[in-house]
Amino acid sequence: MAGEKILIVEDDMLIASDLEDILMTLGYEISGIADSFETAQQFAAFSTIALVDVNLRDGATGPRIGQYLASDFGVAVVMVTGSPELIETDLSKVIGLISKPAHPNLIRDVLEYLRTIREGERGVPPGGMRLFV
Repeated sequence: MAGEKILIVEDDMLIASDLEDILMTLGYEISGIADSFETAQQFAAFSTIALVDVNLRDGATGPRIGQYLASDFGVAVVMVTGSPELIETDLSKVIGLISKPAHPNLIRDVLEYLRTIREGERGVPPGGMRLFV
């Protein structure tokens, strides 16, 4: 957990606030909350993990944001969406997807999985997570 800085990309401030509370309770540092591609760019260099919604203030830019964060900054990206069926594009750089509403235990397990694979180990993805890589 130490050293991980999580970017929340979510335009619903209630959901973003809930995620922030969950993450902070789990001991993670928040690098920022973004609600569009433009604001996500501002936090990219300060983030190691990103939880990214699909539909944001500027449209369905979540997948593009996820690819950008992963390929340009090496951020470990997981899409968090209430519309998983909308993910049809090639998200080869994005690690996976979980559906909203995400239970705090699932978020904890996803972050633990990300830590494991970032350390070069072969982790087991939690149930409820769809992998892209």
